Amino acid sequence: MKACRLARVVLAPVLILAAGGLLSAVATNAASAAPPSGTYTCTKGNIPAGTYASMVITGVCYMPAGNVTVRGDLTVAPGALLDAATAGDPADSPAVPATVVVGGNVSVGKGAVLIFGCSPNIFCTDPVGITYDHIGGDLTAIGALGVVVHSASIQGSVSLAGGGGGVNCNSTPVTPPAKEGAPAPWSEDASLDFTPVYSDFEDTSIGGNLSIVGLESCWLGSLRDQIGGNATLTNNTMADPDALEIDNNLIGDNMTCAGNSAGGVSTVQFGDGVSAPNMVGGSALGQCGFDVQVLNPGAAAGPGGIPEHISVSTASLGTYLGTHIQPGPSVLTLPSRVTVSGDTISAQLNNVVYAGSGLEGTLTVVPGAPLGATGEAVAVTTYPNGSESFTAFDNCSPCTFDGHSGSAAIRAYGTSVDGVLSGTFLVTSGGAGNGDLSTLAGYGTFTSKDQPLGTLALVEHLKIT
Repeated sequence: MKACRLARVVLAPVLILAAGGLLSAVATNAASAAPPSGTYTCTKGNIPAGTYASMVITGVCYMPAGNVTVRGDLTVAPGALLDAATAGDPADSPAVPATVVVGGNVSVGKGAVLIFGCSPNIFCTDPVGITYDHIGGDLTAIGALGVVVHSASIQGSVSLAGGGGGVNCNSTPVTPPAKEGAPAPWSEDASLDFTPVYSDFEDTSIGGNLSIVGLESCWLGSLRDQIGGNATLTNNTMADPDALEIDNNLIGDNMTCAGNSAGGVSTVQFGDGVSAPNMVGGSALGQCGFDVQVLNPGAAAGPGGIPEHISVSTASLGTYLGTHIQPGPSVLTLPSRVTVSGDTISAQLNNVVYAGSGLEGTLTVVPGAPLGATGEAVAVTTYPNGSESFTAFDNCSPCTFDGHSGSAAIRAYGTSVDGVLSGTFLVTSGGAGNGDLSTLAGYGTFTSKDQPLGTLALVEHLKIT
């Protein structure tokens, strides 16, 4: 099969797909009123839904409902906290927080905290909901206590320099007195009780570079991120032996990891997430080098891990054509919720068949199984203008590829605009327990354009590493 090389231009549409429906909906809602002049300053409490020229956070603040649009820059001042991920909309049945769109840059000051974007991996689980937050410029944190970003799109670059609160995993009890508690403002956010300070980027599209340098904290992760430029992680020191889970990222240019340690061990690892390797379009150096093999799952998860490359070159992947076919209506559609801004949050369970020259197999929903554990689970946000953003969780077992049989998990990110579905997907499974597909790496694109009803055309880039 013909091999392909990931170029930077491949990742550019991802940003549009991740935020396309969201931005058009927000633009429609905001068009009737001009943004207020001046800077909105939050000193404490909830920030109302609405459109703002720029925003500064000086205390512990939340964005619980509706759409929050900041035309210019958003600043989290030194020692402040912005939690834009704690669920609360609608109030009678918490589903998701506000959908946040920042047109300019986001900066996080010394000792400050930013929690941005909500997903099933953080807070938004009942029902499954995703807010698809967006930053039009760069995200920069210098000496910040913690930065946590899930399921967001960032058009510019991300840079975390220093900070983290120290090499410890101190947690915050719900009731005082706090024993070895995390420092303020982290400890002042009730949703972070019993959670040590950490920084994390997951399921996020970054148009430019990702740089995390000199962070000292409990835990650090970068999982399933799509990065258009370079990824650089150097001299980060974590207390948790399971930290430094830097894997399953799709990187357009180069990846460099050096001087990182977790629990006193020099490593970048798969951790306990049994994830897939990073896929790198350029060179991979240091602890993330193409020649580096580590256990998957990592040693901190216990015995049984198998050696797997932490990174693979996208140029080494083969290219295959396939289809994703949903043979009939959804097996189950979970109850939906409508947010203050008119967005509808829903989830569906589907049976699916993969066919073609790449992955082949059947995904079957098993009644009573946890959401996303079998078949296909799709978390959908439908905007007032009819467009949609969605994330799909596919579990194919048994599944075959190139004569190998085993289990494969896939996570897809996409939109529906004028009835056409399109987006990208990552193979997210790896490590022990997946049969002959335990070291499968891959990504691809999908579209429903010019396809029969219920069918998606796939372009798959795959390899058994």
